[in-house]
Amino acid sequence: MVNTAALKQIDERIIQWLDQVRTMLPAMIKEMDLQTKANRFDLVTNVDKSIEQSFEEMLTKEFPEHQLYGEEAHHDTDRLREGYTWVLDPIDGTANLVKQQDDFCLILGLFYNGEPVLSYIDEFPRQKRFKAIKGEGVYLNDERLSPPPERPLKDCLISFNNKGLNDETMHDLLDASFGYRLIGACGLDSAKVFTGQFGVHIHTNAKPWDIGAQFLFADMLGLKMTNFQQGPIDFIKGGPFIISNKGCYEEMLEILLQKGGYQKA
Repeated sequence: MVNTAALKQIDERIIQWLDQVRTMLPAMIKEMDLQTKANRFDLVTNVDKSIEQSFEEMLTKEFPEHQLYGEEAHHDTDRLREGYTWVLDPIDGTANLVKQQDDFCLILGLFYNGEPVLSYIDEFPRQKRFKAIKGEGVYLNDERLSPPPERPLKDCLISFNNKGLNDETMHDLLDASFGYRLIGACGLDSAKVFTGQFGVHIHTNAKPWDIGAQFLFADMLGLKMTNFQQGPIDFIKGGPFIISNKGCYEEMLEILLQKGGYQKA
């Protein structure tokens, strides 16, 4: 296991890099070039690509033994459970960036021999940075976060994407909860669970880079992070994903799975 002092040294350099990205971002957005991948809703920009390239260059120079598993490239998975592996989504919420220039973030997680040890969710538009260091703590900017209080589903705002969920299940979730919200960036929807603003976020088809940071945040804040069968999620594969306050997890999952609620697309 990596000791805390070593993690803090890595963290210092990552914070410097994140600050550099914040400085460069306005100019990158001003010159933004939009492309599509699988379909017209699957967007990528030069902002995504430039940030990932910048991170790769920094790793190559300063942490050459570290591996990168990024959304835009670097998809060789053969050795990702060995040594240091970074999982990066350079822009989570690309559609929000393109359509709103708001509600997007960077997701970054470091794993050592398959275990999460450092995590970051950087909400660029609002200058909010969530950070977790294994054995040290969880922070929002410079303020240490405590685990959110447990709340029943009836008192919780919930967040989910509707792909693969039938109408009856979605209505049952809405009826059982206090209300529904969706930001449309998995990192930001998840961060609302960190702070207790949301009770749960559900993503029916999360990619590894959508959730690479959430493993450590969930562990250190006493949250539930599982697949829909209450099992662990493989950080290399992703898949259906829940991050939840413990107080509403069981009831939410029961509703989600009854009546054939989730059907894999």
